[in-house]
Amino acid sequence: MVSSPVVNTYPLTNYTFGAKEPKMEKDTSVADRLARMKLNYMKEGMRTSVEGILLVQEHNHPHILLLQIGNTFCKLPGGRLKPGENEIEGLKRKLFSKLAPSSASFQPNWQIGECVATWWRPNFETVMYPYCPPHITKPKVSCIHHIRGQICQLSYHTKTNNFYFQECKKLFIVHLSEREYFAVPKNLKLLAVPLFELYDNVQRYGPVISTIPQQLSRFQFNMVTS
Repeated sequence: MVSSPVVNTYPLTNYTFGAKEPKMEKDTSVADRLARMKLNYMKEGMRTSVEGILLVQEHNHPHILLLQIGNTFCKLPGGRLKPGENEIEGLKRKLFSKLAPSSASFQPNWQIGECVATWWRPNFETVMYPYCPPHITKPKVSCIHHIRGQICQLSYHTKTNNFYFQECKKLFIVHLSEREYFAVPKNLKLLAVPLFELYDNVQRYGPVISTIPQQLSRFQFNMVTS
């Protein structure tokens, strides 16, 4: 029998939270974001983004740290990789940007663990899929596609339309130390949301975040209380 991977989770009260200068969003609407992504795709090929699942515990139950924008929209910390950038180093860079204080003496020790999910966005759609959609079939022209850490050139078409993988999003476990100091941009909130609230709550959190409880079901949580 293969043993489940273990994730140590520490009490939320172990962590200290401060503030830093705002980090403004580049887009004011979903339409603006998709337009910018399409422009970047024409310049650089498929967008690859990475996000971190940071786990803490309260009341002996795992909670995930989410960044809240405004009053409703929540997202995992992370973002777009630079062309050719390593996924692990890119995620660390994004975590430093989103959650690390300015002082070098308080930098968190990010330990990036397993990739727990990969999501695909074809043809500039608003919806992402946890698999390659069946309507994307035969190779046609070039775009960037990651397979087992290597880059090859692929694109796809059907009989009537061209379909491209416009974005690949990967979610990674981030193993937190027992104590850390986080600095949150002043225009964002950092929430600790229990897994039971995320589960199947697509309307509130969207399909990517609301399926994290299922993706974490193969892990064993070690609730460290001391």
